Amino acid sequence: MISLGRFRAPLTFGAADGVTVLLGLLVSLAGQPHALVKAAVGAGLAELVGMTAGAWLSDGDAGIWPALANGSAALGACALPAVPYLAGSGWTAVVPSVALVAVTGCVISVLRPEKGALAYLTTFSILAGAAVLCWAVSLI
Repeated sequence: MISLGRFRAPLTFGAADGVTVLLGLLVSLAGQPHALVKAAVGAGLAELVGMTAGAWLSDGDAGIWPALANGSAALGACALPAVPYLAGSGWTAVVPSVALVAVTGCVISVLRPEKGALAYLTTFSILAGAAVLCWAVSLI
């Protein structure tokens, strides 16, 4: 197995942040596939810069590479699940998008320091909580 060493925490942090932002966009912009893609790519690029800068500025001893891993994971987790909306809308986009979110959640769970069911339960509870909050705000 490949050792992630000093990249495990930044990858986990970035991916968790990015997929949480994406879930908020999915729930808030449901029914607006073109807006969703633009918002996800824009948010993903902002995540790349913001998370990289935040990680680098907050822990200068770690170096730029773990910070860039953080930002890149945030970009990927934010933008990748929106890709199905480039090809379609409705259920043909929702199902693969949610599947990509689930895969991302599983990767985050595996990377977390906690192992087993607790890692999955905690990760997916946080994602579900974020989705519910964003859904509630979308009703305003």
